[in-house]
Amino acid sequence: DPRHVTFSRNLYADCLGISTEKMWFPRQVHGTHVIIVDSSTPKGQQADAVITYERELLIGVSTADCVPVLLYDRCKQVIAAVHAGWRGTIGRIVEKTVEAMKSNYECHPSDILAVICPSISLESFEVGSEVADKFVNEGYSDCISFDYPKPHIDLWKANVKQLVAMGIEEQNIDCSPICTFQNGDILFSARRLGIESGRMISAIMMV
Repeated sequence: DPRHVTFSRNLYADCLGISTEKMWFPRQVHGTHVIIVDSSTPKGQQADAVITYERELLIGVSTADCVPVLLYDRCKQVIAAVHAGWRGTIGRIVEKTVEAMKSNYECHPSDILAVICPSISLESFEVGSEVADKFVNEGYSDCISFDYPKPHIDLWKANVKQLVAMGIEEQNIDCSPICTFQNGDILFSARRLGIESGRMISAIMMV
């Protein structure tokens, strides 16, 4: 319901003490495009990862099972929000976002803090063999469990692997243990509620 979305975003902005004009969310397509934004960037552009250096500009991604990843370079003062579903994970969108932070702002991975926000867990993410094969082909065989009737994928582990591969220290990665599918009473899950379920915002802002 667009009215509910507007109400929720206004309430969110009020809680943070900012205008909704200072909130920037991309139009997500399960791709790997990374965009750099500031307050003057037209809203609604297609991307699945957003980077900014601007203070008091909240950037975020919407999810309902996919993995949201938030990044903060404490030295260069750069932040990013990433939408990593299984397609984005295979496309290495987290790696591409860190690379964009490095190439555009000279960020160093050892200065980056990362948070993997609530999303679907290994126990709940059942996939077909064709999806499992894609993960095997991309070097993520250790992120697949065959202890179920169908393969299950650990998206959390796969994205942590990408962060570590880019040089981010494991102690600087906080991975939420909260599964959206298993907590449908408080979180949105497209797998549990259907594709028309609501969406959550995972966002980050420098003040």
